[in-house]
Amino acid sequence: MSSAFKSLLIHGRQSSPVIIGLCIGIALSLIRTPFIDDDCPRSLSPEIQTNERLGKLRDLRSNGLTTEEDYEPRLVLDSFNKEETSKSTKAEKLLRPRYYTTELGIRDKLLVAVISTEESIGTFGIAMNKTLNHHVDKIIFFIDGIGTKKFGLDIPIVGFKDEKPLIKVFRMLTYLHENYLNEFDYFFIVSDRTYVHGRKLHKMVKRISISENVYMGMLMDNPESLYCSIDAGIVLSHSVMQAVGAKLSWCTRNTYSEADTDNLGRCILHATDKPCVSSLQGQQYISYRLREDVEVVSHLQLIGGSSLVREAVTVSNVPEANDLFALHMFYLQDDVKHVNKSIQEFIKEIQTAKPNAPVIKREDTWPIGSAPAHHPTTRFDVICWDTFNATHIFLPDDYQNAKPIIGADKLDIMSVVNASISHMHIKTKGNLEYRGIEYGHRRLDPTRGVDYILSLIFRDNTSGQTVTRKLEACRSLTEPEIIPMPYVTENNRITLVLPIIQAEMVEAVEFVKRYEAECMVSGEHTFLLLALLYQPGVSSEGDDADVFKPLKDLALKYTREHHDAGSKVGWVSIHTVSHRPSEFALVDLVVKKLQEDTLVLVTKHSSHISNDFLNRVRMNTILNWQVFSAVPFTQYHPEGVPDQEAYRKLEVSKNVGHFDNYNFDHISFYVGDYTAARKSVAETIPIIKNVKDLKRDQPEEYDYGIYGLFLRASNLHVLRAAEPSLKLVYQNIECNEKTKTQSERHKYFCSLQEGYSFGLRTQLSKLVLDYIEQGKGKLRE
Repeated sequence: MSSAFKSLLIHGRQSSPVIIGLCIGIALSLIRTPFIDDDCPRSLSPEIQTNERLGKLRDLRSNGLTTEEDYEPRLVLDSFNKEETSKSTKAEKLLRPRYYTTELGIRDKLLVAVISTEESIGTFGIAMNKTLNHHVDKIIFFIDGIGTKKFGLDIPIVGFKDEKPLIKVFRMLTYLHENYLNEFDYFFIVSDRTYVHGRKLHKMVKRISISENVYMGMLMDNPESLYCSIDAGIVLSHSVMQAVGAKLSWCTRNTYSEADTDNLGRCILHATDKPCVSSLQGQQYISYRLREDVEVVSHLQLIGGSSLVREAVTVSNVPEANDLFALHMFYLQDDVKHVNKSIQEFIKEIQTAKPNAPVIKREDTWPIGSAPAHHPTTRFDVICWDTFNATHIFLPDDYQNAKPIIGADKLDIMSVVNASISHMHIKTKGNLEYRGIEYGHRRLDPTRGVDYILSLIFRDNTSGQTVTRKLEACRSLTEPEIIPMPYVTENNRITLVLPIIQAEMVEAVEFVKRYEAECMVSGEHTFLLLALLYQPGVSSEGDDADVFKPLKDLALKYTREHHDAGSKVGWVSIHTVSHRPSEFALVDLVVKKLQEDTLVLVTKHSSHISNDFLNRVRMNTILNWQVFSAVPFTQYHPEGVPDQEAYRKLEVSKNVGHFDNYNFDHISFYVGDYTAARKSVAETIPIIKNVKDLKRDQPEEYDYGIYGLFLRASNLHVLRAAEPSLKLVYQNIECNEKTKTQSERHKYFCSLQEGYSFGLRTQLSKLVLDYIEQGKGKLRE
């Protein structure tokens, strides 16, 4: 017997019990398995003994219902199509909203709906709009009538043609539900004979959670009443407005009361099963009702100190529209007192908490509670101080040694100086008499505001000596506020107005060619209107004697080629007198041929216009709201630019050109806005209605142009911004030739513009050095 066989017998005897036990176990499991399968459902808990749960236990890949029969998968290959399968498995394109607020469901806080009438909209409506509009996100007036066009008022009015007083409030709710339901968290309904304390109302709704159904107001005089008075104002949340909107048909059918308060209260109670409340989440709604024919001013003087009046959100039953302004002044004064009191309380809290602050953070900030002063991290982050005296600011920029204090700078500095004088007068009890400014420093800190250090000269009335006092002042930044802007699109058509004289024919032809390549070929929604300025005695009949005939022929050619795209180049002929017409005369003669809603862009022949610039003109020029004045990128004189390749390509670079802040030639506006502003200065600058009126045009007497017109004679916003897509080739400014016909103000700005147009100081200094070196070389020869 071999050794290997002996070893196997020895190990086999040792492991035989294990092998026998394993075999018996396998045999028993095979015998017992059918009985376990039959008893398994009976061993499960009652909670999972349903077909749905059993189906999920049997097949974890399916979330649907299963039957007691086993599921047998079946593969069908007869109608298999690879193209259809690929289409079905391809992910659909996600369509996202235009604005992120829509996608995230962000809503504005408060909309005010005012119930008014045709008789009171011009008095109470105007007064209410002026006192409330700047405190809420939106305000709309609802009347029985045509609407805004009938009254000529610049406020949002919604009119209902069919006069049915009983359902007027439900028509208003229908309008709000259909147009503004998903845009606001709260809706405030009130009548126009009620003063609304806008600041307190907005503060109250901000403290109420939007997750709760809010039906809040001042309950009726009846203690068992479930309704709130519309005259006192009613606050409805988004959820309540949504529920009411679904029941408006029932509310309209079941209207029988002549009081809007009863009809609205019954409707809300039916829709939400929720009565009106006067207090919610710690906020108390208080309304004060004036007696009939009360004298408001004297009444406020009598009971103005009452908490019932001061804590009121609304004051109803106001007798006259002017009383709304009296109430507004009363509550504004009260708000100022509360703000000043809060500031003093915060100062005390800061001073009390200061000793407990960490040592390394225990820095004094002045004013107390304001942002700390800017600490530069590098030498490139230093904020410079401007030094000034009573008349000039010294070293205002890299190009000037001194600049007169005028305009906004003068108003800003003098307001701080006057406040400092008042402070010293109070502090010294009138012993110091102001004499003048020795010097001052000013710094604009973007994190905190404008800091001032003043050295003022006083006369001491007790000793008769002249003394100086150093004061530090700070004009802190207020809370930034987002200004609501009307919705505009990039689909408006732009009418470009290009004035041309005979000497500018070559440049005008090049401009039209660039316009054709940039706008007409690409189908840009624009119209080029050439204002051809003919000198006296020059023909404009379009024959060979017409100096602008090549330009007219080119315009007709491009118009015919791009007729299908809607692009067009036209012209208007203007026969001038002895001098070139002013900006006002030129625009007056052009806009009379255009409609009120036409978007006009005044430009120059040296400009290179792109589609990006035109789109910005469309977005930044808003009817009845804003005009746009672009700051163009202007090339330097070609002799001073070393990189001629970048110069030919009109690259936006500091070595090639600069943004000309003194160029106001490019401005866009709507014809209606220009006409309204132009009429306000018609007495000083006559309106030119036809060519014969050009004799009345006196450009040398006008101290401003179209840009200045909108600044001085219009309430519109004037947006002035650098525009890199608007590029101008270099043009000689030649202020000396215009000196005879320019005002002193124009001469000053023209000289600055001319000086900046030559090039950078480094470029000009290099030219001077080269000139000197060339001169020395000639002397050596």
